[in-house]
Amino acid sequence: MTSLIGIDKQVVTAYASPMAVAVPPLSITPATQAKATFSALMHEVVNGHRPQIVQRFGARDEMVLIKTGDLASWLDAFVFPTEVMMESGEFVATLPQMGLAGAGSTLEAAIDELVEETRVYAADYFDRPAFYAATDRGGHAPYLLRFALTPPDRQAELLLEHGAADAV
Repeated sequence: MTSLIGIDKQVVTAYASPMAVAVPPLSITPATQAKATFSALMHEVVNGHRPQIVQRFGARDEMVLIKTGDLASWLDAFVFPTEVMMESGEFVATLPQMGLAGAGSTLEAAIDELVEETRVYAADYFDRPAFYAATDRGGHAPYLLRFALTPPDRQAELLLEHGAADAV
């Protein structure tokens, strides 16, 4: 049983009551208002670090506005499971869950090739998101979004962050 020591009984009753008004965890802005106050809305999202939901046609169409730096840091938990091995004098770097691989005479060349393969895959993935969402690759989105938000000069580092190169 969960203890609620130190919490006011009226507060608990208010939140547990079926009559309590549901407060959405993110602010919701109608699209017409978002268009009219776009500068202020962007300021709140970017400088206030407050994601916003924008809706149109009631709640039929929705999107979330998030500062890219905030989103990138929230995606840090999606670590690429890169595997590196050496076979017949050649380095091979793979992302097995995504079916991607790079090879080269050096570890750097293999990683560079894997980075390029990941760039191509990410571009295709976000060009055809409905297709990928309907496949067993739908779960790749947060990894690929993290990759896409990473500056190109840091993408190789991103693929090696969990220490795959140390195993070789």
